[in-house]
Amino acid sequence: MFLLLLFAIIAGIITSLSPCILPVLPLLLAAGTGPGRYRPYAIIIGLIVSFSFFTLFLTSIIHAFGISPNTLRFVAIIFFVLFGLTLLFPRFELLFTKLVSPLVQFGSRAQLSTQGTGFISGLFFGVALGLVWAPCAGPILAAITTLAATGEVTGQAIAVTVAYSIGTALPMFFIIQGGVWLVGTISPYSQWIRKIFGLFLICSALAIALHVDMLVQQLTANYFPSVGVEDIPIVQKELEALKNEVGMTTQAPIIGGKAPDFVGIHTWINSAPLTMHELKGKVVLVDFWTYSCINCIRTLPYLKSWYNDYKDLGFVIVGVHTPEFAFEHQVKNVEDAAKRLGITYPIAIDNEYATWRNYANQYWPAHYLIDQQGIIREIHFGEGHYQHTENMIRSLLGLAATKEEEKKGPLFTLQTPEIYLGYQRARNYPWSITLQHDVAKKYAFSGHLDEDQVSLNGMWRVSAEAITSQDKSAQLQLNFHAQRVYVVMTAQEPAKITVLLDGKGVPASYRAKDMDEQSQITVRESKMYALINLEEPGRHLLTLEVPAEVSLYAFTFGAINDEPQLK
Repeated sequence: MFLLLLFAIIAGIITSLSPCILPVLPLLLAAGTGPGRYRPYAIIIGLIVSFSFFTLFLTSIIHAFGISPNTLRFVAIIFFVLFGLTLLFPRFELLFTKLVSPLVQFGSRAQLSTQGTGFISGLFFGVALGLVWAPCAGPILAAITTLAATGEVTGQAIAVTVAYSIGTALPMFFIIQGGVWLVGTISPYSQWIRKIFGLFLICSALAIALHVDMLVQQLTANYFPSVGVEDIPIVQKELEALKNEVGMTTQAPIIGGKAPDFVGIHTWINSAPLTMHELKGKVVLVDFWTYSCINCIRTLPYLKSWYNDYKDLGFVIVGVHTPEFAFEHQVKNVEDAAKRLGITYPIAIDNEYATWRNYANQYWPAHYLIDQQGIIREIHFGEGHYQHTENMIRSLLGLAATKEEEKKGPLFTLQTPEIYLGYQRARNYPWSITLQHDVAKKYAFSGHLDEDQVSLNGMWRVSAEAITSQDKSAQLQLNFHAQRVYVVMTAQEPAKITVLLDGKGVPASYRAKDMDEQSQITVRESKMYALINLEEPGRHLLTLEVPAEVSLYAFTFGAINDEPQLK
């Protein structure tokens, strides 16, 4: 748990150093120009408390009292406008205290307190900031918001949320101090600086109200790298433990497995309700996204391009909008975002996280590419991988690979993708196999092995990166489609593994360079071994009989002229 808290703080810091900070940057700088030496500390305290509280409980509050999250955001925006006006016109609060609504009186009185330490007004400013700021979506925040959205808030979830909030607040504190330093350094012009920042603050508040902040993120997304901690194994393990605490883990879909259906959808945008059965015969890309997620915004140009290019050829994108924050539950907000972002493909509103849980998903964005028979052919989390995904779409549609891919290597063919055997990236085991982490266990699989699936029999120890045989009768089976098959292996001492193709010894013409006449391969060092070399690509069942203390890491596949590279 301590490690997860540490990485939550790191993830929060990374978030505040990303483009997500841009929409609130003027707010932070302006906050530092207000009077009161304790003001920056109060803003940070208010932000941590507000962001933590509303992240965990706003959905429950909305359900219990029917309060619109847009209303709360509007109140926060009004507060920023009021604060901006008081920076522009120092006597503004006295006039409005007498003339306008109790809301303005509340804001004015809060501002009056800045004539002392600035703590009270700073606290209100931080609370308002926690309501309007939508940070980037990462796996840590995704896990937290999923627990909150489903009402499963535990002590550990609260601790992780506060740790994440502290991480986001640290860079913000120094930005606020930058405003304080600026006013103090150029003190003869401090009143003019406050007026300028007051104007910036009002403009920023109006921009947030009109969702211009999302446009700013979209325009800057391609100029900032994406950084995260989601690929660190210990983070993934700790997040799984957090979900296990409330029984939220579900067997994730795998490449070669049947695609889960859309369930619990609140409403559909740009389309009538869809099901996987109705989409049979089409190539489908399921995209889990949310409209305030900068990582999702980065992927949209590619998704829109694919949809426009291939929609008339039997290709469909279904954007499953699973909200990260309470205000994203509002269908009108999503509809406006879809128009603003130019999204014309179907969007499923997954406000209750039902489809998210059905896919055992934990990332924004996440892409599941499904063929005409409803079978998952590709899974990718996060950004990137665009060229490969497009060529996968083209291949499923019966089209040749793009010219850019041809320049890099041979034409893309539909074949089994890399298969990682350790639990860290294992997605190709059947549903009936439950991997036990880092302990020896006897596995017994006797069912049908679907396409691109791998099964275990006998005693194996499954670690993060590899599987290790624990007795001489251990066996691995693989249903693959390719021309060449390779496997990365290592052994403590030289050991022979026996290779069977479709239940028989490998014919001489199909034996790769590392195989002897007895269809055996001697594992002497840690490297990638060539197993099978077919005359042409095809689907086959590969069986490996593995003696004790031989470790297997990953399978990779290729065509006759390929030189495979493991990622």
